[in-house]
Amino acid sequence: MLRLIREIRDTGETQLVISSHLLRDVEECCEDVLILKDGRVAACCDLEAERRANRKFLQVETRGDDRAFAQAAEGLGCTCALIGQGRMRMVLPEAVEIRDLYRIAADRQIQIRRLDYKRDSLQDIFLRAMENDRGGP
Repeated sequence: MLRLIREIRDTGETQLVISSHLLRDVEECCEDVLILKDGRVAACCDLEAERRANRKFLQVETRGDDRAFAQAAEGLGCTCALIGQGRMRMVLPEAVEIRDLYRIAADRQIQIRRLDYKRDSLQDIFLRAMENDRGGP
């Protein structure tokens, strides 16, 4: 069924409306979503635009003293959570840029091995909509 939906979507000749609670399936074949809560619009968004707007959530892998790096990042106002040896999740405040993280890493002789923006899944967007109920378009 998903293959058929994608084929129809990709022709560009027809607009489809899909109603489903299977978020992974919706995420695979839809570009825009409308989330309902108690019969009202809780969120309406373009999935890719919503993900691009969330560019301050990072997953970072380091080599060196990851606790010192996390403490230094927290000194800049970041929120850090260590999730394993040399791995952490970070939330950057608006004033902090990626280059600031590289600077504090270099100052402490810590190597940033990997730095990825966390991409929100449709489930993340859905859960935020249920919490916020921010209304329609």
